[in-house]
Amino acid sequence: MWLLKPAVIAVLSLFWLASGLIGLLELGAATSILTERGFNHGLATTAVLAGSFVDIILGFLMMARSTHRAAAIGMVAVTFGYLAAGSIFAADLWLDPLGSFVKTIPGVMLALVALAVSDER
Repeated sequence: MWLLKPAVIAVLSLFWLASGLIGLLELGAATSILTERGFNHGLATTAVLAGSFVDIILGFLMMARSTHRAAAIGMVAVTFGYLAAGSIFAADLWLDPLGSFVKTIPGVMLALVALAVSDER
């Protein structure tokens, strides 16, 4: 596992950076997911922007040796937060054919792996 540490960190960093950047680049589409479920446009836009910035920050934090442990914990916590909120407001996404929610579970597991190998030897 120790030899995979750089790849785990790189994949997690890129995944979270891409997630945040896609949210920003596709703000309208991301916002519509919430507005279609009853959120007003302002709140939906704020939620997407906040989520995107959190994703980007976590992606950058994962890259630094001094913060990658905190980033891994943050990734797990944020993912569970996203899933909890999503389960309340958009439970249908659990059955999304592209696996919108289901795909987050392997991401959590990879963050836990990063956390497990975060100690320096």
